[in-house]
Amino acid sequence: MSILKKLFSKNPADLLARGDRLLEERQCYEARCAYEDARRLLLGSNGAHGGEDLLAACEKRIGNANRALAELNIGEAESALGRGLHDKALEHLELAKSLTDDTELREKAEKMAALCREIVEEVKETVSASGCASCSSCAPEDRVTDESSDVTMPLMEYYDLLIQQLPREMYERYSELGEEFAALYVAASGNRHNDALRLLEEWYTGSGRDIYCYEKGMILFRLGQADEAEACLRDAIGANGANPLAHLGLALMLVEGQRLHEAGQQLEAMIEARILTEQSRLLRADVHLLAGDTDQAIDMYSGLLNTPSARIAAERLHDVLVQCGRSNDAAYIVKRYLGGCSH
Repeated sequence: MSILKKLFSKNPADLLARGDRLLEERQCYEARCAYEDARRLLLGSNGAHGGEDLLAACEKRIGNANRALAELNIGEAESALGRGLHDKALEHLELAKSLTDDTELREKAEKMAALCREIVEEVKETVSASGCASCSSCAPEDRVTDESSDVTMPLMEYYDLLIQQLPREMYERYSELGEEFAALYVAASGNRHNDALRLLEEWYTGSGRDIYCYEKGMILFRLGQADEAEACLRDAIGANGANPLAHLGLALMLVEGQRLHEAGQQLEAMIEARILTEQSRLLRADVHLLAGDTDQAIDMYSGLLNTPSARIAAERLHDVLVQCGRSNDAAYIVKRYLGGCSH
């Protein structure tokens, strides 16, 4: 139980756990930031006990987050290709290749990029032959730089990449919020929380109150203002009970504050209302585990083995079984669900 409680202490393990939750929610960029923060803490800890294992875990998880980001970019490239936006597709593909060493993903991206380049060259030749000029006098778009990957992208395209991680209904709403909101969202994703809070207040005009309250709550929480953050998230739910981000944010905040009974109640209400059902069930299992209710946690993880969350559930179930001394069951989970061996 003491090992489990360390997940929510203020140390690298806490950041790894936060990154895992963000990755489950497909918030891949923010997950990578959490993993990188954990790595920085470890590198500055002068060889703290167990640091080598945690550092290896950080590197592995950073790779997983980058792979997920690469997959998102390849998906965006496919969508852009389908709309005839070949330059945009190339941008996403080059970003995908820069993010991962996964051979299969890189080969897929390169094949698509080669096709895009061929089409772009054909278009250029056609334009040159016709003597038609492009509208190059337009002012350049505002751009944003992701320092961790040395990639520069137009603000709105980078914002669109970030919000791809949101549930589909929220993505559609966020995609219509405009450049001012995009600027604050990118600032928050880059941990410039005070700037993001100022921009949020400047952006808000009274509409979309649930989004305003949710974003303000999350920014305040990152600034360490937990009570104000919780009030904002509850206001967001009151303004729009169908906003899944507000419900999930409140649940995570309650877990982070080790208010496990309240977190469990919140998650059970979400499951009953079918709000982010798989994520809610997975997090509910985590809360059972943190509360010391191992049997319930095992049951809930097991119940997710036939869902799209099977791998994550299997990884956690395996760890619990090992902690419980059920090595044979743990080995079966590895063989059946994790594509490896038990050695």
